[in-house]
Amino acid sequence: MSRKLDKSDRVDVIVVLGAAVWKNGAPSPVLRRRILHAVELFHSGISNFLLVTGGVGKYPPAEAQVMRRLAMEHGVSKEQVIMEESAKSTLESTIACSDIIKKNGWSTALIVSDKYHLLRSVLLFRQFGIHVFGSAPEDSKIEMGRLRWWHMIFREVFAIPWSIILIYMQKAIGK
Repeated sequence: MSRKLDKSDRVDVIVVLGAAVWKNGAPSPVLRRRILHAVELFHSGISNFLLVTGGVGKYPPAEAQVMRRLAMEHGVSKEQVIMEESAKSTLESTIACSDIIKKNGWSTALIVSDKYHLLRSVLLFRQFGIHVFGSAPEDSKIEMGRLRWWHMIFREVFAIPWSIILIYMQKAIGK
């Protein structure tokens, strides 16, 4: 689901999945790592747009707002950062971002998240007809610690089928 990128790779948009915002409104290390990786990819020329997604979690502001601020601090113009600031889960982000992608007439995206999270994220976006692949910051496993890393992998093993079931249920009822 993730692959090495080269200069010929181009996508319509880079989608950055949210993570926690801390008590003082600062990005968690995970959120910072994701957006800075996306900004690096943006500056490499892979896309002209970032789509940042994430609502307000335990602490305000919305994850998307924090990511937009960081992207702008690192040379991305406000017009090139599209915000989705209501999603509270990977599935909600997928649904909302897929709608935004389609409304803009786009069809391809690069999903930025951590390695443990990319498989599910890419699979979900593909369920909505988006041609995607993923990219994760290189240091995502290091910072987390081994026990936490395995906990997140284990969580994803169960989240993948559950998320796909929820998608099919939503499609069945016409949402």
